[in-house]
Amino acid sequence: MQIEILKREPEAAKFERDGQVRHYWKQWATLTVDGLPTSFEFSTDEPLPPGPAVLSPKSFGVANGRLTLSRAVLIPQAAAVRTAPAAAASK
Repeated sequence: MQIEILKREPEAAKFERDGQVRHYWKQWATLTVDGLPTSFEFSTDEPLPPGPAVLSPKSFGVANGRLTLSRAVLIPQAAAVRTAPAAAASK
């Protein structure tokens, strides 16, 4: 499985509900599984740079004993590599 954030300009967006306003960014990425690509749109609080990415552990949950992916939270792969040695050192 490979995820690639596309080189499209991030689109600013706004969500309003019950007097609360959330400003966020919409971007596109490509997910490739077994050589078959598909594109999807995701939202982030800050724009992410184009390039390879990984799914954050925050993306996953468990419902009725089954692993679920409720919201795709992407981490640029360069940032994921930087945080991995720090996490390993704390163990």
